[in-house]
Amino acid sequence: MKLISWNWFWYVLVGFLMGGGAVMIWHILKNFKLKPVWFEWILLILCFITFMFMSQTFIASFQEYEPQAAWLSLVFMGIPILLMAVVVFRSLNKRYLKNKGIV
Repeated sequence: MKLISWNWFWYVLVGFLMGGGAVMIWHILKNFKLKPVWFEWILLILCFITFMFMSQTFIASFQEYEPQAAWLSLVFMGIPILLMAVVVFRSLNKRYLKNKGIV
């Protein structure tokens, strides 16, 4: 009996999440009339690349029946993603508030 694998579904789901996240970030920046500077672009791209590697490692670890490695990959790759995202958010927020004259 041939077993049909549904692992491709998880990769498609990650692709939709990354695409939707990119569109959401673009709309937020457009609505607030913010243009990221060079280091913000680098951090945003690094966030997306690290998220892609993290999700691939998570899916592949479960496929290899290593759930502990899967969950640890979320921790050890997720924390740097969160740190980079916070740095980008705070940098953009500081420039936005400075442009509005609040700070």
